[in-house]
Amino acid sequence: MGSQGEGGGQNRKAIRIITQRESFIIEHVRQITPKAFLKNCSEGFSTDIRLLGMFSLALMDYNNAPPRAAYTVATFPEQIIGDLLIYGTEFYILQFMMMKYSLIDISYSDGGLSIQLDRTSKIGAVYDKFEVNWLRILGNAKNNVLLAQGGVGLATPRFQSNLSRFIGMLGDGAFGWNIP
Repeated sequence: MGSQGEGGGQNRKAIRIITQRESFIIEHVRQITPKAFLKNCSEGFSTDIRLLGMFSLALMDYNNAPPRAAYTVATFPEQIIGDLLIYGTEFYILQFMMMKYSLIDISYSDGGLSIQLDRTSKIGAVYDKFEVNWLRILGNAKNNVLLAQGGVGLATPRFQSNLSRFIGMLGDGAFGWNIP
């Protein structure tokens, strides 16, 4: 019981220390983030943590696109922060803004008077265009990773040799369409 200190540990708030690298990321993302996304954060909720969360989602997309990687905020190469991950961060910020507006957009009708506030569909159209570009940019970045690796993969003689041995083990009908 003495280990919790004064107040029994009930009212203590965990302090999150932002590293120098995280601060670098936050400043890059903050420069192009819409102000509406940053204001009205819940009390006690840091906008820096919010921006790092969006960046982490974009980094997760990068890691999960083939060839897979396992970068973290602390270990990813500096060259991928540029347009790639900042664009991905903005893609996720747009998605979260659309989700927020879907909760507060209204539609009211009273006889001859109709009021409709629908920001979600407007953001949705932009989101669809962002998504196409985000997936294209991500795919191109990953293709460049493969090209930078040089002579590995399907076209290498070693792989072709192993593939031909495997197909040879399948026996007759390996290339047939209607063979049971």
